[in-house]
Parts: sequence; C-alpha cells; structure tokens
Amino acid sequence: MPGGPVFAPLPRAAVAAFTRTDTSPPRHVIHLPVLVGGLDAALGLARRLARALATWPEVDAAGTTVSEEDTQHVRHWVFCDWIMPDRRRCPLPAGHSGPCAPEDPP
Repeated sequence: MPGGPVFAPLPRAAVAAFTRTDTSPPRHVIHLPVLVGGLDAALGLARRLARALATWPEVDAAGTTVSEEDTQHVRHWVFCDWIMPDRRRCPLPAGHSGPCAPEDPP
C-alpha cells in the first residue's frame, strides 16, 4: 500500500496497558458525585481534589474529568495531560494558553 498502512499497530506497552490478563485483578473506578454550580467552579474543585489526592498511588489525577449531572457521557478534562519531554505530564488546566509547563504555575 503506498504511504504505509492505514492503521499502525500500537506499541506493545500500550497494548499491555489496556489488556487485562486472567491473572490481573479487575480495576474499578470510584464515582463520587459532587454537585457544584457551574462548569468553571466544578473544574476548579475537581482540580483541587485531584491534587489533594494525587499523593495516593491509586489515584490517577491526570484522568480527572467533570460532567453535568444529566449528561455524564459528556466529560470535560480537568488537566492538560500532555506528556512532556521528561515523561511527566503537564499539570496545567485543559485548554491552557501558552506552552505546557513541567510544574504548576505559582
């Protein structure tokens, strides 16, 4: 096929990360409803909660999302989550202006 295949295979590490074996225990997600008026307020509270819990190894703060109560399938990312050259993730808010930064702004 000219130009290469339409779909490139995923790296083995990516496949392993999303493939559960019979020996691995099932993973569970905790849904903790918190009612906040307004998207900006919800994003701010989610950011503070995620940072407060980020020291726990079970918490994936980078995956934090916010949704409206009646449209939970429409999620808004809280953090940028872009992978930086040093393999850390950008901790700035999703959709931030300017370049990604390795640490939170002062």
